[in-house]
Amino acid sequence: MPINSTPYRIGLDLGTNSLGWCVLDLDDHRHTLGIRDIGVRIYTEGRDPKSGASLAVDRRLARSARRRRDRYLGRRSALMKALIAGGLMPEDESGRKALEELDP
Repeated sequence: MPINSTPYRIGLDLGTNSLGWCVLDLDDHRHTLGIRDIGVRIYTEGRDPKSGASLAVDRRLARSARRRRDRYLGRRSALMKALIAGGLMPEDESGRKALEELDP
């Protein structure tokens, strides 16, 4: 199958729920000769048809929960490092575990 070596131009139309394209054949002076191919790809809306709620709600809630947990663990780790650096907590893990059992 021979490869078509004529110049061409691709036009795209990016929408929120669709992607349209057109491929134009060009002559040697870059003037349009005609349409080689044209089409559109329509995507689903991304909402539940009954309730109208976004289908990404569950993913977004799980992602925000992971971020909250990671930030909490990071703050706790930074606090522990600061307490150890200030001499307010023991450096070894067993010493810190022993302090957890004390009743203030």
